[in-house]
Amino acid sequence: MSVKEIIKKVLVMLGKYDIIASMNSGDVLIGEQLSEVEGYVECLNLVRNEIASEFIPNVKVEKIKTNNGRVDFSNLSGQVIEILSVKDTFGNNLAFDNFDSYLTTSNLTVEIKYNACPEELSLESEFNTTIPFRVFVYGIIRESYFAQNLYEDANVYEQRFKNALQSLARKKSETVVPRRRWE
Repeated sequence: MSVKEIIKKVLVMLGKYDIIASMNSGDVLIGEQLSEVEGYVECLNLVRNEIASEFIPNVKVEKIKTNNGRVDFSNLSGQVIEILSVKDTFGNNLAFDNFDSYLTTSNLTVEIKYNACPEELSLESEFNTTIPFRVFVYGIIRESYFAQNLYEDANVYEQRFKNALQSLARKKSETVVPRRRWE
């Protein structure tokens, strides 16, 4: 999914056709237009972080050697939100102590499963997701309105954003209807 395409959909919903025309013609955005588009990209990054931390985790698993039982989070490829498990080389769960920037455990080589923040995106970025673009659009508009202190408008998009995420959660769960006999 392209960040630029998501931002264009936000601009359509907000009626900012002049910015869309500039983007489509290949013009370099400057001044207010550039500032506005960069603001929407920042809002997209906030929305992605919210989704990863509250709704759909961005789970990573890494094998790493500890430094006398200590693993600094800076040595992991992603920014840690939450440690889900620590296992030894045989797949057994290990006890660990979790601190702000590191964890400690008893083994020297461990497999860490954790929820990570998504990487920061720019206007030219592409990213893979199973989440429909409209969820991001609602979230971006919500964040934008909150930043402008337009709370009533923000609440409308808050509701749309939350409903869209709840709809995704419902679609993933399987509905099982009990067997019935025909008589």
